[in-house]
Amino acid sequence: TVVSSINDYEKFITNLEFNKGNTNLNFRKDMSYKAFTTTSAYDNAIATWFSSTEKNKLKLITKNRIKLKYGENPNQKSFYYNDQTNKSLFKYQIQGRDLGYNNILDISSGLDCLNEFTEPTCVIIKHNNPCGVASSNTIYNAYKKAFDSDPVSAFGGIVMLNRPVDKKLANIFCEKFFEIIVSKKFNKDALSILKKKQKLILIKNDKLSTNYKDEIKSVIGGYLTQEKNNTKIKKSDLHRVSNKKARLRIFNDLIFAFKICKHVKSNAIVLVNNKQTVGIGAGQMSRLDATKIAILKSKTNAKNILFVAASDAFFPFIDNIKLLIKNNCKGIVQPK
Repeated sequence: TVVSSINDYEKFITNLEFNKGNTNLNFRKDMSYKAFTTTSAYDNAIATWFSSTEKNKLKLITKNRIKLKYGENPNQKSFYYNDQTNKSLFKYQIQGRDLGYNNILDISSGLDCLNEFTEPTCVIIKHNNPCGVASSNTIYNAYKKAFDSDPVSAFGGIVMLNRPVDKKLANIFCEKFFEIIVSKKFNKDALSILKKKQKLILIKNDKLSTNYKDEIKSVIGGYLTQEKNNTKIKKSDLHRVSNKKARLRIFNDLIFAFKICKHVKSNAIVLVNNKQTVGIGAGQMSRLDATKIAILKSKTNAKNILFVAASDAFFPFIDNIKLLIKNNCKGIVQPK
């Protein structure tokens, strides 16, 4: 008979006395269960320590689980797990209805994109893709340019800002229909205005971090993991392969477009003028179709304007390039 806890000593003595120096089978089974539970927990603690340097840990801590209303669709159950490396997103919600599965996906992808920029920048997210992005000298101008990039798609979207929301912006947000506003800070006057729209979700992102290291997806038979693409795009990363040199403004727009393209679902084409998106083609099976959609957007929202283009992968043929040049494209950036 194995006894692994002093709490069972008295039971052990009682069982011995009752069985005249022996223990019965049920008692031995119960004690064996407790012993193996103890040793397996010990072994698991050792294994966990050794695996602490592993990058891809597929462990969900159920005590930090929050039940969501539903998943991507109403028929799907969904939960949010706080991984303890970052404070729960829910702690930063100021007002509004409960966050849903799609809301959290949009906020996460929007913050990833917003964190590419340090100057006053606005990112408007719709269906997990940026539909309008702009940087400017003030956050008000950045928002206006981002919204004007594609006002139709911005309807019901999520507005992400890397500067405080003031009274002027709050009044504008009340005139439009957005699901969520995410900002570094909401001034008192702004909050008093925005709180009139009780269903509007407000999130303060002053301490929210998107520097998590791994991305995990469940697939048939297991999981796929990869390192998150936290690489920051710099001027030194771009290498000119044409004979013509780009003017500074063109060059800055190319970097701006490439930063956004990183966060658009593939196949992705991003058109930019003066640090403002003028056309985005996302999630197409054909890169040519993505280019056509981006150009169509630019003609709708910014007619007869010069722009630069960014692609999230290399152009396999010249058809995309010919189409871009034909429609006033002055510069193209693509991965090697």
